[in-house]
Amino acid sequence: MSSVQSKKITNPERIRRIIGILRLDGREIMLHFPNYVEAGKIIESTKDNFIVKISSHFMEVQEDNPEHVSINFVFSGVELFGKCPFIKQERAFITLEYPESLESRVKRRYPRIRVNGKVKAKLKFLKNPVTTFKEISSKDLPVKYSKLYWEVQRENVDIKRIFLLVGSEVKKISPLSEIIIYNDKNANTRDAQILRKSGKTLFVENCREVKSYTKLIPSDKIISYSYYFNEKRLSGALQDEMIEELKAIIKEDIAGGYTSKALVPFFSGGQVIGHIRVYSKDAENRLTYEDVSDVMVLANLLTIAIDKVGFVPKFDEGVESSLIDISEGGILLKVMDDDKKVDISEGTHLEIKLFLNDKELSVSGDILRKDDDEKSYAIRFEDLSPQVKREIKNFIDENIEKRDKDS
Repeated sequence: MSSVQSKKITNPERIRRIIGILRLDGREIMLHFPNYVEAGKIIESTKDNFIVKISSHFMEVQEDNPEHVSINFVFSGVELFGKCPFIKQERAFITLEYPESLESRVKRRYPRIRVNGKVKAKLKFLKNPVTTFKEISSKDLPVKYSKLYWEVQRENVDIKRIFLLVGSEVKKISPLSEIIIYNDKNANTRDAQILRKSGKTLFVENCREVKSYTKLIPSDKIISYSYYFNEKRLSGALQDEMIEELKAIIKEDIAGGYTSKALVPFFSGGQVIGHIRVYSKDAENRLTYEDVSDVMVLANLLTIAIDKVGFVPKFDEGVESSLIDISEGGILLKVMDDDKKVDISEGTHLEIKLFLNDKELSVSGDILRKDDDEKSYAIRFEDLSPQVKREIKNFIDENIEKRDKDS
């Protein structure tokens, strides 16, 4: 996609005149429905609306009950975009109101192929905020961790050794402990999501008391599940739903025999990539705030070592998506994920996996524009390798050739 300068046409008479010219010339326009894109021709235009004939009368648009239908077309060498209120459908004939405005963009430099969702993609973006942590100095460190501190300060840090040393020290606090590095299977568990979003330690002092799960902790580094339920409340969850989930959390801990537990995050590049989990099953010797503070020191030392060696675990958080169209310059992509919280701002830089002709291609680019209603994003490619460029061009050329044969 070329860099573009947007202009908006808002004059109703001019918009009707453009639609009228398209009808007289028999030009195609593209209609964007919730799950597909259709080409059509304007066959009639009145003062208030116009009728488009699409290629298939089997397509029941009214079943999707759309409020608007987005359209785009090329007019005088410029690509125009608009959003038309939907009126009705009769077989292959769709009646639309004129758009309130048409947004214009420079005509594309590259040929574009419509794939209408047949090509799958995964996009990756920063779901969780970057969290800063404060490095500790030797004078702030408990004496018992001095040796580990100087191991971390080595110029050539042995990250495996650091993991082993930290694990050994954590076992002294509680033999029921482990270091967990996130992967595809555990990165989206409830507790992992809490730590990744908050960047704070999750601590339940007494698993036999409900208030330990929900009390407010006067600390900028330690939280209880009150953080989690406040997030759910803000997203519109009902009180009854939250009560049932709280019961489920407590039931899980009781089934595990826990009397107290703490999950302390560690980081890479400001992102939570795992946690140290410690818990007790002894009612007389539950974890204390002092124990948690020691684990936090160990997690901090682990983070310093991780950042020094640039260790980043590999796990796939891609949001399931499909392509509406593709060119050598970029793609128009529709998010298929059911998570309605997916909302990416224009200008966001994304990593994308494309699956073209049984090949997985990794590309990156910036969002030029978005449609919140359709959850679609126009993305301009950046820094494509020669091999990836060749694969995309071959895919487009093959589909252009196939389209020409079929037409």
